[in-house]
Amino acid sequence: MFGKTTKRLFLVVLLLSWGGYMPVPAQHISPEPVLPVLVEVFYKNRKDGYIWMGADTQRAGLRMRLIQLLNERCAFQGLDKSKYLKLLPRDAFGMAAGSSGEDSSRVNDYRYTHAALEYLNDLFQGDPATRKTGDDALSRTVKEADQHYLINLLAEVSKPKDLDDLVNRLEPATSQYLLLKNALKAQLDSGNVVRIRRLSETLNNYRWMYHFHFPKFIVVNIAAAELNYYEQDSLKLNMRVVAGKPSTKTPRFAAYCDQVILYPYWNVPKSIAVNEILPFCKKNTAVLDLLRMQVLNSRGQVVNPRSINWSKITKQNFSYQFRQATGRDNALGVIKFNLTSPYSVYLHDTNLKAAFKSEKRYLSHGCVRVEKPVELADYLLEEKLDASFLNANSKGQKPVIKTVHGPVPVFILYMTADIKEGSMVQYFEDVYTLDQ
Repeated sequence: MFGKTTKRLFLVVLLLSWGGYMPVPAQHISPEPVLPVLVEVFYKNRKDGYIWMGADTQRAGLRMRLIQLLNERCAFQGLDKSKYLKLLPRDAFGMAAGSSGEDSSRVNDYRYTHAALEYLNDLFQGDPATRKTGDDALSRTVKEADQHYLINLLAEVSKPKDLDDLVNRLEPATSQYLLLKNALKAQLDSGNVVRIRRLSETLNNYRWMYHFHFPKFIVVNIAAAELNYYEQDSLKLNMRVVAGKPSTKTPRFAAYCDQVILYPYWNVPKSIAVNEILPFCKKNTAVLDLLRMQVLNSRGQVVNPRSINWSKITKQNFSYQFRQATGRDNALGVIKFNLTSPYSVYLHDTNLKAAFKSEKRYLSHGCVRVEKPVELADYLLEEKLDASFLNANSKGQKPVIKTVHGPVPVFILYMTADIKEGSMVQYFEDVYTLDQ
């Protein structure tokens, strides 16, 4: 009924009507791709040959549906469709110029699989380019399992409806995630580029956090200066926090809370010790009594500060450590939540409660002060804390370490768009000027 040229023109017009993906002429197709490990594993384990390429209408429909999904869905999911479309064959239907039919079909099948796996991976756990975290102790423990999970899911796809079901399955269905998606749709309609970018990054962060399916986890949003505690993806506890000053930013990372320490010492970081406390010691060591600071030598032994010739101590030869005694006037208060990260940063109580009333709560040296430490500890530990013990403020009380059984994941992120108090989308000031 139709000639080859007419058929080709018809397919191009059809594809354009599905979202604007215009294939480059076949003579410009790039050479055989360097396959990522994920694609290699997919074909290594596959016994059924090609998944995308073939003359039958079902495989042609599968190719068309992938392109259609990328064009129609990505923007509303906070993803950049060009990241995946550029991986497809430049001629989205035919053969690569100058190659045999079989070779071209193999290369093109690889390209479709590469694009599909990249998209499904970002849909499942968020685009890592938007994550912007430093150390991530969580993802590396599940990386291999995540890869095999996606490979096995894609291996079951044989028709367009299967692909639809898979895409719908991978996105979270929580109320907070849906609120963010609806907010993104509204901003796409209005064309607010800044808010679109902010919401897109937050959606990717939420997909990352939810894909682990942790029974418990903590999220600190530095930009909002808030902490949320979740169980089974449901918000159980919300509180204000005090985060790092713009000059001493709280780092972004993912780690585990493995201990709750009652009556903690504050081991003063060296930068604070030499820049803020040492200059006072050179003038008068009485400041150490006021701050209830102990001085420890290089062997960890407490020494008399009056036995030290402070005039000869410099930033370069400083070999001591300052440690604040335990109690309610300790900078960490009476509760510290230890985190397994390479940074000297943790969550803790504070002796400066008034700061939580401020709307701008960026005052610390990098650690995160929490408004409701007792409530948080009660959720993390198997038994509730003894309030009378914490209120006693016993002088000289040694730290008491309580293990968090099944360490609880902690995400410390910077999201300038987020859900406020569990029910509404709010935009926050870019206090660290990171959202550029």
